[in-house]
Order: sequence, then structure tokens, then C-alpha cells
Amino acid sequence: MTNFHFAKVIAGVWPTLAKETVLSKIINMVDVFKISLWGGFDDNNKKYIDTLMKLDNSKTIMLETRGEDIRVKNVMDIKLKDKQIIEIEYSEYAQENNQKIFADATFLGTLKPGQLIIFEQSNITVKVKSTKEDIAVGEVVHGWDLIQYDRMFFPDYDTEIPFFSEREKKDILRGLEYGVHVIAASLVRSKNDIFEIKEFLTANNAEKMKIFAKIETIEAVKNIDEFIESADGIILVMEKITEYLKDYKITEEDIIKKCKLEGKPIAITFGGSKTKEKPTTITEQEVKQYSQMCIDCYMLNTLLKEDETIEVITETSKYLEKHELSIKDCCDKEEFYKRNENYFVRDYIIYNAYRITNEADIKAMVSFTENGYTSSRLSSLSPKVPVIAFTKVDETYRYINMLWGVRGYKISQSFSYENLKRVGKEMIRIIFKGNISLDDKIIIVQANEIIKDEKTGMINGLELYKFKNI
Repeated sequence: MTNFHFAKVIAGVWPTLAKETVLSKIINMVDVFKISLWGGFDDNNKKYIDTLMKLDNSKTIMLETRGEDIRVKNVMDIKLKDKQIIEIEYSEYAQENNQKIFADATFLGTLKPGQLIIFEQSNITVKVKSTKEDIAVGEVVHGWDLIQYDRMFFPDYDTEIPFFSEREKKDILRGLEYGVHVIAASLVRSKNDIFEIKEFLTANNAEKMKIFAKIETIEAVKNIDEFIESADGIILVMEKITEYLKDYKITEEDIIKKCKLEGKPIAITFGGSKTKEKPTTITEQEVKQYSQMCIDCYMLNTLLKEDETIEVITETSKYLEKHELSIKDCCDKEEFYKRNENYFVRDYIIYNAYRITNEADIKAMVSFTENGYTSSRLSSLSPKVPVIAFTKVDETYRYINMLWGVRGYKISQSFSYENLKRVGKEMIRIIFKGNISLDDKIIIVQANEIIKDEKTGMINGLELYKFKNI
């Protein structure tokens, strides 16, 4: 089988990646394209979406919110060395200067000695030594080239900046207008941040849009259980939270298992590391490690140059093909269908569909879903066979294409059970590139609390077919 991969790739859209010549080379290896709102939603973002949809309109567009967004205001890169002393000064406006750092942080003069300042994309840390008025004087802990307009973080410091600003609301509305499909909520601290975005989306007729919570603050780590419950998916920003996890005695594997038990997809970000030889976004060892943990998505953030972009995504795709099925059990399978009495019937059906794939040499599963529940729960068990999922809802369609082992297809409102079998058979043939025998076995899954779905004619339960009999 050469036309399917189980784990999904999310690529950050930067100007170098937005060229049609680049996109055309990588589009078959990327499932989701992420647009960040750090610079607002402008005409370039619309151009990115138009280009992507022109090349392949099945791709999912993720819009990453700002959250507590503080930026470097320098329009020139600055070379910083380890132990260098550097001034960071407040400025509301862009500055053409490479001798000191300017930032739109009004509180620089209130920082205490020892406070860390992290520059996200540049992978630079500065420790505050002293302050005066609107200036903080710091020592570079880890030096490199500071990138213009980089995002800044102040660990454990309350900046009192609103999580969801009016500017961000306007940008999200523009994103909705031009075809964004999924929201990644940056710098969340509590479930109230998720609810605030959900209320805003509902008020603007986008209540079915899925929201992923980016776990990158100490508060988010502390409240991880409520995020797993309230969000539609989790994004772990490991380069920011590793120390926080140690503080709360939580491991990333603990979080992944909790997500799997709840049927929630989980992504890991890879901002990359920099050496004098070559920038590295993701390594084969990391892919091997996270494949064993059943990660749904690999989010590649640092893609700076055209050649590097193509090379990184190509290498990642090769690593996934090599390691993605080297998975171990990611959750207690029996606990899986006993957790929620309200969904016991459908969870038991889903669990048995997974179990049969291991016991009867099943080649693929076919299912129908309205809100993505069946697909996400099947996916969370990390089956080693493709799940072909049909839905009538566009937001669900975009969401299920971010799930481990699932390939979604959008269907018409008049789609019936007979259509599902006929079209499902063709999709399986395409995925396997015809390399499937007439006697290979296929499962059709319908997992609802009702006996029969009047909309599709499907009966609640499992059906086992030989491929030739579908």
C-alpha cells in the first residue's frame, strides 16, 4: 500500500512555503496547512488559501490564534552571542535597528532580575539582569540570530494581556470568510479560553468548527484534564512545557493516554533546533519515539527557506512511512468502552471493530459520521488498517482528516447506505492502488445510540464483508 499514511503532517505556512511551485511539490505529503495570526489576517493569507484550494481543495486549513501576543518590533535580524548583554526597550512601532531589541511590551520596566524572556522562532533565551523605566537589560543565555517580529514569552509572569482581543476576533472573521476550517488556540490557560472562542464561533454561525488547544503555558499544563475535556484536540508544544511537566509530575505519555481514552486527537509541535551546521526541524528518532506513542499529527513550525521546506517535509514523510506502524497500546482497551455510560453502546461497537481488525485479518474499515465521534474514537485505538470515513458536514470532514489512520470523504445530503458501500469499495481500491484481493475482508461500522439511522438507512452495529461482496 503506497497511497496512504496513518500519522498526519501539519505545515506552517510561511511566505517561502506559500509559493505554488513549492506547494505543488509537497501537497501530497501534507494534510493540514497552518496560518498564524501573529501578523493579522491579511491579503497574503487569502492568497495562501486560494493557492492551496486550487491545488487540492481536500486539504484542511488551520488558523492559529495569537493569544497573549508580544512581538519583537525590529525589522532587521540581530546577531546575538552567548553571555552578550543586550537592552530590550518598549516600542509600539517598528524599528530599523540591530543594536538593541525593541518589543511591544509595556511592562519591561517591571520585570525582576532572573526573569527569562524566550524568543520563540529564534530559539533564543535572555535572562533579565536589571531594569530602568521602559527598558530591561538582559544577558543572552542561548544565542543565535534573532528574527524580526519574533514572538516573545515571559514564563511565570502575568502580563495581564487579554486572551481574546477584538483585533483577533476580526481576524478570525476574515479567516472564516476565506475558508479556514480549524482553530488552534494559542497560549490557553484554562477551559474558559476555549469556551470564549466557542461562544464567538457560535455567534457567527460557525459552531461546528473544531478547536485545538495549544498546551504551552504552565497554567495549561496544570489544567490539562479540563482541556482534554473541553477542546476537540490537543497540541503539545514540548519545547515550552518540558520543565512544567516535571514540576507537576506529568509525562507527555500520560497526556497522550488520557487523550486516547477520551477519543481526542493529539499533535506535537516541532520548532526545530539550530546548530552551526544545519537547522533541524524533526529527526528520525523523534518520529520513531512519537510513532510508538500513537501521535496523530506532527506540526512542523520552523520552515524558513524553500529548499529546507521541501527537504524537511520529504524527510518527515519518509520517516513516517518507516516507523508509523511501530505502535504499542496507547490506552487500556477495556477501559475505553467503560468510561462513559452515555456512550457505552457506540463505544462497545467501536472497540469491537478495532478488536476484529486484529483477529480476522481485516484490510480496511468503512464508517459514516456526523460530528466525527465514530472516526475519532476508532482512530484513538490506533488501528493498523485504514479507516474510510464519510460525512455530510464540512467541518467534520476537515477534522477527521487530522486523525490517525482516517481518510475522510465529503458526501451529499442524499447519500445512502448503498452509496456508502459502493463508494467505500472504490476508495479502498484507490488507497490500495488495486493491490487488494476479492477475498480480503472489510468491516462497515455504524456506531450510534439508536438502532437505525433514518438519514442513512444504516443499522447500528458491525458488518463483515469480503471485498467482492460489498
